[in-house]
Amino acid sequence: MADKKLVVTVTCCNVKKLDLKAYGVAKALCSVKVKLEGKEIHTDVLPGLDPTWEATYEFPVTDENTSKCCASFYMGEGETLKQIGDEQTYLLNVLTKDKPTFKAIIVPGGQVEMMFTARGFGKEDAPEEDDGLLDLLDGGDMVMDD
Repeated sequence: MADKKLVVTVTCCNVKKLDLKAYGVAKALCSVKVKLEGKEIHTDVLPGLDPTWEATYEFPVTDENTSKCCASFYMGEGETLKQIGDEQTYLLNVLTKDKPTFKAIIVPGGQVEMMFTARGFGKEDAPEEDDGLLDLLDGGDMVMDD
């Protein structure tokens, strides 16, 4: 069996509605922490209230039915680094195999956007149901009355 891994792409965040003073944040410097099964990554610290990381990380998965991925959002740097909002937990056994799935860390004043992709595990992608729309578009069986 192929190695199981979770591919996490931390794309961007938008926390423009966050009141920095209320959280004691002096500088708008953002970072994200993601952890799974003992492996932990930290994104680069980027300035602003809407940074774009587009950073991809891989995590080994031993059992998608019991493993949970956790992510949290931080602002500031060094000694002034503060977690903003709660740590979010994501179940892996609900992911579709090889299909990127949108996930977010909801924080006061905005959210962090991520994509999770299950490699070597996950539900099989179900074929989309035919709703008949294509039949109408390509001259299907529909006849118009005069």
